[in-house]
Amino acid sequence: SIINSLLEYLMVMIALFFRENLTKHYHERYINDKFFYQICNLDDRIMNPDQRLTVDIQKWAISLSNLYSNFSKPLLDIVLFSKRLYGVVGGYGVALPFCWYAMSAVLLRYISPSFGTLTAIRQKLEGEYRGQHFDILNHSEEIAFYNGGKWEIRRITKTFSNLYEHCIEIIKKQFWMGIFDSMLVKYGSYYGGYLVLGMPVFGPRSKKYLEETKGDKSKIAGDYVRNTSLLINLSKAIGKFIISYKELQNLAGY
Repeated sequence: SIINSLLEYLMVMIALFFRENLTKHYHERYINDKFFYQICNLDDRIMNPDQRLTVDIQKWAISLSNLYSNFSKPLLDIVLFSKRLYGVVGGYGVALPFCWYAMSAVLLRYISPSFGTLTAIRQKLEGEYRGQHFDILNHSEEIAFYNGGKWEIRRITKTFSNLYEHCIEIIKKQFWMGIFDSMLVKYGSYYGGYLVLGMPVFGPRSKKYLEETKGDKSKIAGDYVRNTSLLINLSKAIGKFIISYKELQNLAGY
C-alpha cells in the first residue's frame, strides 16, 4: 500500500514539476518583446494561445509523466525477470517471448492509426470551442444588443458537434486497437508461453534437468509453477512496454 501510494504521489509530482517548468518557460517567451501581441494580431499560425498555455501544457505534462512510468518500471522488470528466467530455461526460453513481442510491435506499428495526429486535431477543436465561449463572454454586451444569441448558439453548437464527432472517431479507433493489442500482446503470448514452460523437460537442456531432479514429479511441478510466475511477470512487463507506444503518440499530439 505504501509503495503504490508513493508511486502515485511521485507521478503526480513529476507531472506538476513538468508543468511548472514549461509554464515558466512559455510565460517568459509569450510576454516578453510584445510576442503575445504578434501571436494574437499579426500571426495566425498559432491558434488559441490561451488553450496552448493552459490545458495543453497540463495534458502534456501528465502524458509525459505517464510515459516515464510506463517505460521505466517495465524496463526494470524485464531485466530482473529475464535474468532469473535465463537461469532456468536458458537463452532460447528468454529469446522466444522477446521475438514474439518484437513481431507484435512491428505489426501494431503498421496497423496503428496516427493517434498523435488525432490528438493534435482534438486539441485544436478543443481550443476553438473554448475560444468561442471566450468570445461570447468578451462580447456579451454586443451580442445582447444586436440580439445575436441564436446565431451564437448555432455557431457554438456546430463547433461542439465537430469536436464530438472527432472524439467518437478516436474512441472507435482506440476500441479496435485495443482488440488487436489484446490478441497479439496478451493472448497471443500464451501459446509461446507454453513452449517456454515445457523447455526444461522437452528442450535442449532436458537431459541435464531430468538428471538433476531425478524425475521427482513434485520438484518438476514446483519448477513449473515458479517458471509460470516468472514468465507471466515478464510477459506483463514486455506487453506494457510495447503498448506504451500509444502514450508516445499522444504525447506527440500536444
